[in-house]
Amino acid sequence: MGTVYRRPRRDFRQANRGRPFEEFINFANKSYQARGIACVHKVPTEFLPIRDGTGRVVDCKVEHKSCVDYLGRYKGTPVAVEAKHTDDARIRFDRVEDHQAAYMDDFCKDPGAVGIILVSFSLRRFFAVPWQAWKGARDQWTEAQKSGRRHPGAVPLMVYGQFWNTPGMASVSPEQMLPSWEIHTGGVNGLPYLDIIENWRRHNGNIR
Repeated sequence: MGTVYRRPRRDFRQANRGRPFEEFINFANKSYQARGIACVHKVPTEFLPIRDGTGRVVDCKVEHKSCVDYLGRYKGTPVAVEAKHTDDARIRFDRVEDHQAAYMDDFCKDPGAVGIILVSFSLRRFFAVPWQAWKGARDQWTEAQKSGRRHPGAVPLMVYGQFWNTPGMASVSPEQMLPSWEIHTGGVNGLPYLDIIENWRRHNGNIR
């Protein structure tokens, strides 16, 4: 049985705020594919409409939760991408849900695979965060909450040859991201987020 979601109309509008971000990513993916560099596609979420007695759609039922937003390859490297948009100054680590985190963990067991959390801050700043970094900060905060620690403090992580201090909080701001994770818009791809894999390859010989 699928999960039935009953949400107020304003929540549907909120859920659609990330649609321009998705369209931006789709444009980039098409550009990468047209030039033979990458082949990354959106993973569809299966919905079934629920109608009332008049035939009007009143709710929807999710038949299968999507693993992550995008799957594919970049120059032979397996890639999984979860895209998150926020209009706030910070984004919570638990925006990556448990089933998505579990999928990313399994996907990245292959030492040559790459997991990316692609973040949009108000469609003005964009960051490609390695899954290992997001996971480290997410797990740290989750464990701190279980143990009753409100301020766990920063933890240094080594990710693709760079140290990053987790914020020790439930969320992160652009200023707390590594500058090398920021994706600057422009060029033929519009949002050349997959190019960052080239930098990561220099520090991880397992990435193909």
